[in-house]
Amino acid sequence: MKLLKLIIALNLSLSIGLLNPLTANAAPRVIEQVAAVVNNNVILESDVQEMLKTIKASTNPNNLPNDKILRQQIIDRLIVENLILQKAAKAKITVSDDEVTKAIAQIASENGMTVNQLRSKLSTMGINYSAYRERIHNDMLIDQTRMNEVRHRINISDKEVENLSKSLTKQLTNNLSVKISHILIAIPEKASKQQVDVATEKARDVINRAKKGENFAKLAASYSNDDLALKGGNMGWRKLNELPTIFEERLVRAPKDSIIGPIRSGVGLHILKVDDTRTEKPKAITVQEVDARHILIKTNVLVTDQIAKQKLTDIRKAIVSGATTFEAAAKAYSEDPGSADNGGNLGWSMPERYDTGFKNGLLKLKKGEISQPVQSAYGWHLIQLLDTRKADKTESAKQDHAYRLIFNRKFAEESQIWIQELKGDAYIKIKGVDDNE
Repeated sequence: MKLLKLIIALNLSLSIGLLNPLTANAAPRVIEQVAAVVNNNVILESDVQEMLKTIKASTNPNNLPNDKILRQQIIDRLIVENLILQKAAKAKITVSDDEVTKAIAQIASENGMTVNQLRSKLSTMGINYSAYRERIHNDMLIDQTRMNEVRHRINISDKEVENLSKSLTKQLTNNLSVKISHILIAIPEKASKQQVDVATEKARDVINRAKKGENFAKLAASYSNDDLALKGGNMGWRKLNELPTIFEERLVRAPKDSIIGPIRSGVGLHILKVDDTRTEKPKAITVQEVDARHILIKTNVLVTDQIAKQKLTDIRKAIVSGATTFEAAAKAYSEDPGSADNGGNLGWSMPERYDTGFKNGLLKLKKGEISQPVQSAYGWHLIQLLDTRKADKTESAKQDHAYRLIFNRKFAEESQIWIQELKGDAYIKIKGVDDNE
């Protein structure tokens, strides 16, 4: 069930010492043990234990390591989340209450529920709605911060997109998707030979155990150093071309259930398991395009909505009566500098590219019809629909697809490096590991 999976994922993600949603409304506690220190913040032992309890209650026990290993994985996860939220605070990145409300409404809709029904479902599962909202808020904040911080590290040239687009047309693997699980054995940025040797030995041991049939999800939860560890390393379905190149080369002919690795990257050693594969047939992509023109009157302190509407109503009457033409009226009155000199013509475009108000007014028109005054975020418009057509966008879709594949690939690679840098620049102390307690 989507909802249950979502709740489990959220339970795994955002219970941190900076703001612990699971205990935010709890009664004051006399003693709080510290599990780890992250710069000037702390992760409380109660946070760790709460997440441990949640994971054990919602995960197949066959996929989990012992409590000692699981506890360490939880602490590692909370450390990364804490660091990202600290970064968000420093960069003054925020997520509004309205954005959270919309996200929850979308979650409810995707699960065939109203928000009230979702709240009732959460209640039956023992999850406080305020705590749930806080988890969603933090999850969105972490995603936004990661995107903001990593995106500027990614450079994609037009040549890269063009080359990949051309190669996708020729490659047999163009439509190949793989469902994979992943284990990362991290190696520090300036690792010694001994550290590399230890990591390599560890990776080989994990690979041997996986090839002998040991539960891969349990191995991931025990040994992986990335943020999918507590989900058994499950990466889900991915297009082969959007995976890092070093993965793609090894997966291109790999059959189901293959164990692949170790694969060395800048952040460590990777181990992959092919859970499934599938091939999709290429599809031609056609879209509806419209050829339209408009006359725009903007509002301001002197030109109210009523004045703008009346002016456009008068212009419309003049056009319909034959006293003037749409082209002449656009040149004389339109305040859109991009189209006025061209008689208001906007050229061929997909309706989705226009402002919502403008688009909705446009889509109600028949060919040749002139709208009544229509309001958009830019002002008030008269719109005339000149023509419609079906356009083949297969080639431009290939370009867009190639760009997304390159972006996803580079984002995954840079995200791992960024997290490694965050940890490397931070003061992190784990109780019982970094001291003699």
